Amino acid sequence: MFRTCLTCILLILISLMFGCKGENSNDEAQPDSTEATKYQFRHDGMLDIVGKDGTIKASFRIEIVEKQEEVMRGLKNRESMEQDQAMLFIFPKIDYYEFWMQDTYLPLDMLFMSADEHIFQIVENAKPFSEERITPEQPNSFVLEINAGLAKKLDIKIGDKISWKRNP
Repeated sequence: MFRTCLTCILLILISLMFGCKGENSNDEAQPDSTEATKYQFRHDGMLDIVGKDGTIKASFRIEIVEKQEEVMRGLKNRESMEQDQAMLFIFPKIDYYEFWMQDTYLPLDMLFMSADEHIFQIVENAKPFSEERITPEQPNSFVLEINAGLAKKLDIKIGDKISWKRNP
């Protein structure tokens, strides 16, 4: 009787081990959807940078980030970004929102904007992987991250304004 019970218990344990292994191997065979989408640009809207004279200096397809986890991730672990793509950070209230480049592969220009959407500070060529804090000179409501060198190339200046809209 003892031998029969022991055999049954062993068979149950072996079944559980193989059942779990089969389930795990299926999970490993399929890519993790959060990892797969983490690196892809999400086209959420369009943004223009408008000069003081009213002319449009640049237009970008934007990925909009507002949620805490999106803000913390930003452009981390992304290996490329098209020249007409940008990431727009929208904050719930005006404050001193700092940035850093930890785990960010791309050198970036950062445009800090007030609640009225005017650019008050431009940080050019933020260094990839730097843990140095990038602190705005005044409270900000928005930050736009673009590829390094574009602010200069497109003649983006302090006092320029953004105009943006979400995709329907």
